[in-house]
Amino acid sequence: MKLETYYIALIGFSVLILAYSRDLTLEPGHLKPFGISKSTQICDEVDKFPQPDVFFGEYVFKKRPLVMRNAAKLSPAFKTWTDDYFLQANEPKNHVVSIETEKKENRQQEVREMPFTEFVSIYNTSGIYMVNPVPTFIRKDIILPCCMQCPFIVEGKLVENIMWFSSGGTKSVVHTDSVDNVNCLYRGEKQFVMVDPDKYRDKVDIDHPEGSYSGVDVDSVDYTKYPGLADVEFYTINITAGDCLFIPYKWIHQVRSFGSNLAVNIWWNHFIPKDVSLESCNKECDLGMTLKSVDFRGFDQVMESVDAIKDHVYALISKLNNCDYPKFLHGLIGDDIKFLEDNKIPYDSLMKEIFKQMDVDNNGSIHEEELDTMEDQRWERVQQVMDQFSQLIKDAESLDNGEFRFKDEL
Repeated sequence: MKLETYYIALIGFSVLILAYSRDLTLEPGHLKPFGISKSTQICDEVDKFPQPDVFFGEYVFKKRPLVMRNAAKLSPAFKTWTDDYFLQANEPKNHVVSIETEKKENRQQEVREMPFTEFVSIYNTSGIYMVNPVPTFIRKDIILPCCMQCPFIVEGKLVENIMWFSSGGTKSVVHTDSVDNVNCLYRGEKQFVMVDPDKYRDKVDIDHPEGSYSGVDVDSVDYTKYPGLADVEFYTINITAGDCLFIPYKWIHQVRSFGSNLAVNIWWNHFIPKDVSLESCNKECDLGMTLKSVDFRGFDQVMESVDAIKDHVYALISKLNNCDYPKFLHGLIGDDIKFLEDNKIPYDSLMKEIFKQMDVDNNGSIHEEELDTMEDQRWERVQQVMDQFSQLIKDAESLDNGEFRFKDEL
């Protein structure tokens, strides 16, 4: 062995020894809230909504977060959405909203339903938390963000809107969303701790792939259980009432709320052709384009394109070792199997057909390298089956008024 080669090997071995001997319990952030770190990244900020060409060209397509100060103040809701206003709203008979019973998010917690006005009358004293699409009778109060007023978004890409309403103190899990997201705050303050997945995807353990979230305790991060987090650089973004934040597709994030808190976020399908004409977007904001005047197609439409299905499946399989059919089924659908079974939806044959198309070597398990060998016709067949599955879900929901979502969406 040449002398220089010997020294290089020795240095490499020494670095390896030091890495293994590193005491992670001494690192900043150990047993501290998620986001406490030795390094914090800076997020771009603008005043109000940027023009659509800037928003999509510089942020959405490049997957860069953006703070839009004072942008939410454009919507009537910023002034009108008081508790008294809600209590006087003309809520339809039998209308209910979904209520979470724990402010620190737990994906296994009890979720209840009650009339919206009942929630408003008790939320300050009961510790409950509304997470539900904006009731239709107050959607007129929210203007679709000006930077999103483009035909290629409005005509088929809007997925869902959600109203997050509490007396404050909520804490989400660390998670990702397979959609793009603008979150606007109308009351209180929020803190978003975000991680760039292109840099640190392998450092943040999304150990619940069926829901695209991490089991890490967001109040006390244990680096001995989640060692990768000791090396992550975070974006810590604080917004106050009137501000909006763009959260790019698949960005890792965790959210906390402070004070009486009310936010509305809008999800849209990330899979937009890069050659769309930004010239078609509104140059002047249409104040009449409210959430009441646009259509949200639901999360099932996210899975209509081959690109979206590929992205979803690759993300799932990368987290599952020796992915046999039961693992695949649970990862794709999770606990919503009960909904399928209760509604007698014949999901098993459809899911087995999808698994069969992906199990190219027919050995009973799927791995990433195997997906790489799938021919276009196999992916097209998967898309066809997914379309059939989505239609069955829609039919069941029209009868049940329930909600089914692929488990990685929330």
